[in-house]
Amino acid sequence: MVESVSQSGAERRSQRRKKKVNRVSKGEGSLYLRGRVWWYKAPDGTCRSTEKKIKSEAVEWKQKFLAERCNEGRPPTARSRSTVTVNEVLDDYLTYMTLKNRKSVKVITQVFNASIRPAFGDRQPASLTTLDFERYREEREKHVDPVTVNRDFAYLRAALNHGMLRQTPRKVDSVPYMPMADESHNVRTGFIEVPGYKDILQQLPLTLKPLFVCGYHVSTRKGELKNIRWSQVDFEEGVIVLEPADTKTGKGRYLPIYGDMGEWLTKQKAVRDAEFPECPWVFFWHTIDCMLGHGGVRTKPGSHVQKFDASWKAAVKRAGHEELLFHDLRRSAQRNMRKAGIDQSIRMKISGHKTDSMERRYNIVDIEDVKGAAKQMAEWIKGEKAKT
Repeated sequence: MVESVSQSGAERRSQRRKKKVNRVSKGEGSLYLRGRVWWYKAPDGTCRSTEKKIKSEAVEWKQKFLAERCNEGRPPTARSRSTVTVNEVLDDYLTYMTLKNRKSVKVITQVFNASIRPAFGDRQPASLTTLDFERYREEREKHVDPVTVNRDFAYLRAALNHGMLRQTPRKVDSVPYMPMADESHNVRTGFIEVPGYKDILQQLPLTLKPLFVCGYHVSTRKGELKNIRWSQVDFEEGVIVLEPADTKTGKGRYLPIYGDMGEWLTKQKAVRDAEFPECPWVFFWHTIDCMLGHGGVRTKPGSHVQKFDASWKAAVKRAGHEELLFHDLRRSAQRNMRKAGIDQSIRMKISGHKTDSMERRYNIVDIEDVKGAAKQMAEWIKGEKAKT
């Protein structure tokens, strides 16, 4: 009985080995380590030693071996990469981004279509050189900021890396160096103090007041803020719930309702219930603002607030803060939480920052912060002197 069981087990193992050896050829084959030497296993199951002990040398051996097979007229193990164009690599990357449900795919598609495809689309990835990118930057910077060109290169590099690392057989052999401009000067330091907050609030149209108040109190992104629905607002718990699908990072979090937020959200809810009971959005256009043309010619009362740049710029100009961006409210809220003594981990949970370095960029220091630190240190030194 035991012998028959062992025989059947051996037969099953033999069958599995046969299936593995006889499976359909696919890709370029693989490298594996036998002892201290790397061996190459072809798609047809045959194995041979590379006689290399270093993996990078074994990879080079493998590529040369495949090239020789193609030159000899043998059927290549994969499609020749000499026929692959940058356009194809970009398409593959966008398909991958769409599959992963990345929210940036729309922006990246626009950049590819407007800039990258016209410049490099019909080229083969292997033909791209650093000189090509330097010429591209020189021409592109005639119309846009150097940092914008950095974004172009970042998206292109991600696509090329995808073709090299995430595809079998790979369509890109290597990613060329792309010259990147210095971005240290591009870090904004804009923020608004409480007096400025009050001035701007008075100048804004009624529709934008609740949005502005919430933006100043909670350090969240404009896109996440605009898309809040009433089903996410919990007045009893005093929080706004952001589900993973609602956030840029894909992680849910809570926004506290405090200060002026409660008053303005309550007013907003009353207007919505009375005039637009079917509106799911917390931030919508009020009737009076549509009559005055704040939302644009086609804006309907009760419609979702999306674009409001013109109304925002006019209001902050009247308030004497012409250079203030709506995104500066995120910096302001983060800075206010820090000054209020909120722990960094809690600040990051509210703002949605993933790393300490990104959160620290929002810790803007002004002259009052420095004077406050000096006062603290003076008191500390005075105390230390008293001890001695």
